[in-house]
Amino acid sequence: MNYQELFNTQLQNVDTRYFILDTKGSDSNHGDADFLQYRWQTNKFGKVRAGDLFLYRRPGKASETGKFYFFGAGEIGPINSFGEIEEKRVEAKILSPYPFKSHLHPCDLEDYQWDFKDRTPDSWEYFFNQYGMNQITKNDFCQIIALSEINQDEYDPIAATEALQLIQTGSYTVEDQVSVVKVRAQQASFSNQVKNNYENQCGICGINTRALLVGSHIIPWSKDKTCRLDPANGISLCVLHDKLFDTGFITFTDKLALVLSDQVKHDSTLSALLAPFDGKKLKVSRKNAPKKEYLDYHRKNIFK
Repeated sequence: MNYQELFNTQLQNVDTRYFILDTKGSDSNHGDADFLQYRWQTNKFGKVRAGDLFLYRRPGKASETGKFYFFGAGEIGPINSFGEIEEKRVEAKILSPYPFKSHLHPCDLEDYQWDFKDRTPDSWEYFFNQYGMNQITKNDFCQIIALSEINQDEYDPIAATEALQLIQTGSYTVEDQVSVVKVRAQQASFSNQVKNNYENQCGICGINTRALLVGSHIIPWSKDKTCRLDPANGISLCVLHDKLFDTGFITFTDKLALVLSDQVKHDSTLSALLAPFDGKKLKVSRKNAPKKEYLDYHRKNIFK
């Protein structure tokens, strides 16, 4: 299902309004839970109505990368008062969740011309409303989602949403699925989280062209259902190093030093490419670093 199908009724309604909602994720202090509910103060921003559509934005202060990114869309559901009346706080349920197949970071939006507001080139400072809610145009809403659609494969936003919520609650088990589409959506949610944790660069060579990055599993998806969504079971790698890791030509020690298989020596070109990284420590994020038991599995069962 694509976003035009999911939001068809709202997109055809001339009264629908469109917004950007900032969220820190599942935050008990603010009461937000991605793709479940959202809270705000109407005395600061009271234009949002049930049935309106929005884009989710993770602000830089709450981001794994230190910079904002867009990661999904949805529909505002029923709105109810919350807390003290004088604060004018309300809570809305989120309907029709639509996690992006690929997150959009500042570098992806440098050339995008916003409709709702002019932006100074090479600067995002003060562009978004400080209260965390921005009203945008229908064109902005549609174009931002279109930029996130890296391919036209069939997509299951419900499966992607379920995977994201499992990751946020620390529940990483995923049962075997008959639907390839559902598995693909779950893996995309995992991959996006892993790449964010590594600030969208390869942990070995530092390549940061996101089209060339993969959230690579340490223990393969097919081998253990209990850690399929665990970000600590993932490493952000470029497509070359991902393939080498998956096929056992490289691995890592418990101290995250790169180890080359002896079979690398049989290919002089490959050996020359990998030599500068032999023994080099993985550039790992402070959050969700690879677990030693996962690396141990890889060394014993996959490394050649």
